[in-house]
Amino acid sequence: SNMPLKTVIKWFHYALTLILLIIVIGFVMLNAGGDNRADDKLVSSQQISDSTWLYVTEYSGGGATVANSYRYYLSGKLEGNITASLAKQVPFLVAAGSAANVSAEGNTINIKYSGRVFSFSNSIVYEANGDATLPHINFQATN
Repeated sequence: SNMPLKTVIKWFHYALTLILLIIVIGFVMLNAGGDNRADDKLVSSQQISDSTWLYVTEYSGGGATVANSYRYYLSGKLEGNITASLAKQVPFLVAAGSAANVSAEGNTINIKYSGRVFSFSNSIVYEANGDATLPHINFQATN
């Protein structure tokens, strides 16, 4: 009644392929869900200069186990579905809190933030009043 070895190997191969497929699908779904920024909630929008606005969105896709994170964007004034527009842009700061102090002096954006920083990028370009703007970012973080 014992199966020939060939059949066992074949069956094992199918099982392994199936398991790998499930892992890959799970990983893809996890990552797709993890960065669906259209689900972000807009928590603040403030004008920091005549052409530049600061938008902050809250991301809580991790459920109860993962702390909320906040994405900070610089942009010209956005109309309509702001979170959908922001989802196409790169946040310059992703942090655990929503209370970064952001101000503009000319082409310099000053950011003071106290708390946990997940990611920061100082090379961002955004459109403001129809012009591409590349601000100088002065970032001070304390934990």
